[in-house]
Amino acid sequence: MSPERTRAPRQGPAAPGGAGRVRRLAAIATAVTVAVATPAVAVAAGMTSRSGATTYAAGPHPCDEHGKPRHRGGGDCETKPPKPTVTVTETVTATATATACGTGVDSTQPNGMEQFLAALVNGTPFAGRRANINATPDNPNIVSGPANTPGWTDLSTITGYPTDSPVCDVSVDANGSDAFYKIITQGGSVYTLHCAANGTALVCPAPAQGNVPQSRWTAVSPQP
Repeated sequence: MSPERTRAPRQGPAAPGGAGRVRRLAAIATAVTVAVATPAVAVAAGMTSRSGATTYAAGPHPCDEHGKPRHRGGGDCETKPPKPTVTVTETVTATATATACGTGVDSTQPNGMEQFLAALVNGTPFAGRRANINATPDNPNIVSGPANTPGWTDLSTITGYPTDSPVCDVSVDANGSDAFYKIITQGGSVYTLHCAANGTALVCPAPAQGNVPQSRWTAVSPQP
C-alpha cells in the first residue's frame, strides 16, 4: 500500500467580522463623526444649530442563493460593509434688529422752584416739569401743558419732527422763561425745539407771540 498522503486543510475566505472589516468600519465611523460634528461648531457662532444622524444602508449581496459570486471576478462572497448615510438637520435662529435707539432721560434745574425733564421711550421723546422742588425736593409728580396737567407732553406730535430716521437721544436745558429740547436721529441729524417755561408751567411748543410764530422742530445748521 502506498503511504497515505495528508493535505493541509485549505483556508477558506476570511470569516465575516474579521480584523480587516473592523478596521474599515472604524475608519468609516471616524470620517462620519468628523463630517457631522465639525459643521456644528462653525454654525454655533452664527446663531445656527445643527443635529446629525448616521444610518447605514447595505448594498446588494455579492453572492447568489447558491453561495457563488454574482459577477465574474467577483472574488469571495464576504458581505461588504454597509455604506454610511449622514442626515443633517439645520435650525436657523433669527437675530432681532432694533427699529429705534432705545430709552433715555435728561433734566435741568434752572432755579430752586422747578425742574425740567426729557425722556425717550422706545424712540419717542417726551417733555415734563417737576414743580415745587425747593419746598418738597422729593416731589415725584410730573406735569406739563399750560394748566400743569399731570403727565408728559409727546414731542413727536409737534410740527417738524423728523420721520425719516429713528430718534436715538433727547436732552433739555432751560434759562429764564425758555426751555430747549434737542434730539438726535439714528442718521446723525440734530433738531431743536423751543418751549415756554415762565416759572409756572411748561408749554411745548412755545406759542406764537406777536410777529414770532409758534415754535416747531428745526434742524440745526450746520449739522455735526
